[in-house]
Amino acid sequence: MNRIVKDYFSFSKKETTAAIILLIIVGSFIALPYVYKKEGERPVIDKQLQEAVSAIQPNTTTKDSTNNDFSDHYQPAPTELETKYALFEFDPNTLDAAGWKRLGLRDKTINTLLNYRNKGGKFRKPEDIRKIWGLRPQEADRIIPYAKIDAPQNDYSKPAYGSAAPTAKTIIVVDINTAQTQELRNIPGMENGLQYRIVKFREKLGGFINLDQMKETYGMTDSAFTAMQPYIKFVPAAVVKININTASDFELNAHPYITKPVAKAIALYRTQHGNYQSVADIKKIAFIREDTFQKIAPYLTTY
Repeated sequence: MNRIVKDYFSFSKKETTAAIILLIIVGSFIALPYVYKKEGERPVIDKQLQEAVSAIQPNTTTKDSTNNDFSDHYQPAPTELETKYALFEFDPNTLDAAGWKRLGLRDKTINTLLNYRNKGGKFRKPEDIRKIWGLRPQEADRIIPYAKIDAPQNDYSKPAYGSAAPTAKTIIVVDINTAQTQELRNIPGMENGLQYRIVKFREKLGGFINLDQMKETYGMTDSAFTAMQPYIKFVPAAVVKININTASDFELNAHPYITKPVAKAIALYRTQHGNYQSVADIKKIAFIREDTFQKIAPYLTTY
């Protein structure tokens, strides 16, 4: 047993030499960083960053300081931070982009302001600035006390009590049976495209037979009709009529006053009894009442 242990743990002269050399090499690599350790390097200074920081910090050194990196010959220009929150009296209706920038507003908000003004928007009072999309409450609180609107904006200001009203645009009286949309558009009460619907309804009817028919136009209100009455007139004229001896039920139903059941009944009665001799013959159809007949008769013919 002792012989086996001795053979296992014993080394030859070459093996011992190799082991010593290996230990020396490993120790050298471990000690190398400590032997050649350099003195801590000075951090690299970004001069532009140092200038910007120095510009916003109080000056704690004198001009004759020998350790000052900035000489007496260099004076840093004012940075954006120094002028960002400059406050001054301004008119929000005339201030340019540079002025808004000095007040500390962001570019996106400035563009919104200018677009609002370019499209005709006006500020009636300083508090109206808060309505601008994207303007932060703290920004508005900061600048509104300095907003001054000296001159009233005539395009939205109301006339003083007792002052003369602006001269109304001259409007001529038009015939409702012949007037086109261009003539109707300037008439008081013509709002939300009402002039187009009047002309379209008139064409579907084949013409107006009385002025009250205008009230049946979609979107017409009593107040609108009252406002436009002084500027319109009704001149009786020949209306376009439908021949009940030739028209199909589809053509009859295209008229605003003729419902689908009435149109089918007129066409069916003609098929069963032959052509109508007069418009009054449609009263022979059981469910056509007198009021319905009086309403549609002016737009029908037998020839």
